[in-house]
Amino acid sequence: MPINMKNIIADTYAEMVTHGNVDKITVKALIEKCHISRQTFYYHFQDIIDVLEWSIQRGTEHLVEESLNAEDLHSSLRIFVTFFVDHFPQIQKLLESQKRSQIEKIAIDAVSAYLRELSQQKRPDLYYNYADREIFLRFNACGLVGILLSVSGNPRLDKEKLIRQLEEILSGELLQLETRGQVSETQSSSHL
Repeated sequence: MPINMKNIIADTYAEMVTHGNVDKITVKALIEKCHISRQTFYYHFQDIIDVLEWSIQRGTEHLVEESLNAEDLHSSLRIFVTFFVDHFPQIQKLLESQKRSQIEKIAIDAVSAYLRELSQQKRPDLYYNYADREIFLRFNACGLVGILLSVSGNPRLDKEKLIRQLEEILSGELLQLETRGQVSETQSSSHL
């Protein structure tokens, strides 16, 4: 079986992120750790950010594949949230680095791709024109990334509660609950 050098480079980079200072990971340090030549590295990747983007894209594809096999939105979100919480220490290290703005963009792009694929597979009956769909996906991706970044490091995080809340938001139930609450309040005041 041939060795997949891209995977080796990406996995080594992930290991280096886990155990070191992200800002000190250079192409030179990475190729030394992989025991490969500079030429081999540049055959597969343009630079360190390219390794990161490819790794996140590969991880997103894996998450989408797992999520599409899930029986419902709740199960899909469990897969996604669990992955994010389990990898939060590495994500946090990346976000604390000088590459933060690039990493945030990569994360939002990856979550947008995740939601796009999930919505196309789970709800192909929904119609959006392209521009509306992209804004909707970006909005939800920014929200998901923001929420996950703000709560994933909490050791007392109730993952099931978070998954239920995200499910209500993404399925539109939260808006329906709020609308029903407003209708009930209006009906109550009109009976007084």
